[in-house]
Amino acid sequence: MIKKRSYITLLLFFVLVVNAASQNRSKDSLAVKEYSFLLIDSPAKLFTMRQANENYLSLYRLSMRQLNKIVIFKNKPIYLSNLLLQSAASLIFIPLTHEEGHRSILTYKGIGSVSQPFINKDGAAYVTGVKDIDLKTLRDTDLPNYIRLHTAGLESDYAMLLRESSQMNWGQESVSILWTEYFIRKVSLVTYYAMGLLKIDAGIKEENDELKRDIVGHDVYGAIRHLHRPNMEFKRYTDYNDLTNKEKRFIKRVGWRSLLNLVDPLLLGKTGFKLNSKCNGNFALGYGMVPFGDYIDEHFWLTTKSVNANFYLRQYENKNTWFPALGADLYNISVAQNIAIDAALHGWIQPRALAFAENSGKLGTAIDLTGKYRVYSGTKGVKRLSLNLGMTAKTEGFLPEEMNLKRHIGLRIGASIWL
Repeated sequence: MIKKRSYITLLLFFVLVVNAASQNRSKDSLAVKEYSFLLIDSPAKLFTMRQANENYLSLYRLSMRQLNKIVIFKNKPIYLSNLLLQSAASLIFIPLTHEEGHRSILTYKGIGSVSQPFINKDGAAYVTGVKDIDLKTLRDTDLPNYIRLHTAGLESDYAMLLRESSQMNWGQESVSILWTEYFIRKVSLVTYYAMGLLKIDAGIKEENDELKRDIVGHDVYGAIRHLHRPNMEFKRYTDYNDLTNKEKRFIKRVGWRSLLNLVDPLLLGKTGFKLNSKCNGNFALGYGMVPFGDYIDEHFWLTTKSVNANFYLRQYENKNTWFPALGADLYNISVAQNIAIDAALHGWIQPRALAFAENSGKLGTAIDLTGKYRVYSGTKGVKRLSLNLGMTAKTEGFLPEEMNLKRHIGLRIGASIWL
């Protein structure tokens, strides 16, 4: 559930205006830009988290590309018009991908639901239409996916931020297109995680009709309560005072660690640092929650004339034990005249059975490949059109945006237009 954030909206908008008016942002890339769409993912149920995120981001970028040509204030700098348009779009549509993250877990588990991503009379966005017995059964039979049901909206937000930061750091999308959405989404993410530091509740009572209730209530409080007490009497909504002292300490851990997301030069419009005459690099710290606890990670972006790469180190922690992970992502590697590939490799140690209180770990790996075959080339309008075929092969374990926590091989089909 996304709670109304009116208490930060005015401050946030003021910061945006001051930042846009005062800073000199990096030059936008003039390169041809890819807008990718995922038509079929694995499992073939509309929509997976990856599918919703990829399609939304491409549609958002295309829309802003056109809206940025509109000047609202004829006698004011164009960035002020862009700022207003992008801020309005972001505040409306960020809840959409957040709630789609929650809904995608239910769809994957075969549980019907209704996404209501626009703010209701209580100032919250919901996923509804699910009976208590279905949620309780999921909790009692598949706790990792039940915890992920709570954290999936924030997982989706973080995955979107990584997509956007890669595109800006690699020069694959203009800062003038993505920065406002990126800034608002990141501040929103940190605000949600850090609510527990101020002991803030969602302020919503459970509706009498169970089909009108949000599926989890407060994402962070609910996840932490069920990690510590998975067998307690079933209840959807969790307030701060419902938590035990141990759970409140975990809330503080989450809140303070979430501030690491603010260690990011992109928040100041900095898309990279020159490492030498042929190579630029950038970095960012990150934080998020997973089905067995949380993680901290360190991302590094590298850009040369022919290589766009992202490398990361990650440290998972469940109740008391740390587990390491790492990975690399290479974008649009040309392998033939009309063929390019995106490739990613991930490795991790995660607690056995993805358990919160487990001290021993299990090694896991994943490889992700997307081949893009160019079927059209032009000089005006659409520069290229490609058909895309992707594959993910993974062992047991959590991987952001990947629906299956078990060993899995999945295929996906999509297309890209290049403008």
